[in-house]
Amino acid sequence: GEDVTRLATMAKLKAGRLGRELTDACLQYWGGMGFTNETPVSRAYRDSRLTSIGGGADEVMLMVLCKMMGTLPGLKKGNA
Repeated sequence: GEDVTRLATMAKLKAGRLGRELTDACLQYWGGMGFTNETPVSRAYRDSRLTSIGGGADEVMLMVLCKMMGTLPGLKKGNA
């Protein structure tokens, strides 16, 4: 019976960012070979981008969090 919107939004934002950071580091390690379709790194890199976009763009997650905390720039506390 508890509202977990804030925690879920934070988890989705963190998971998306960590996924992109990890796959980007792996791609850096593999170099140009990482972009070929034969490597699992290539698929992981593409999938991590889709997870972030499909699950909700980072900007949307940040906006939801800012609204919940009352810190969205340009809005007064009574207008949210």
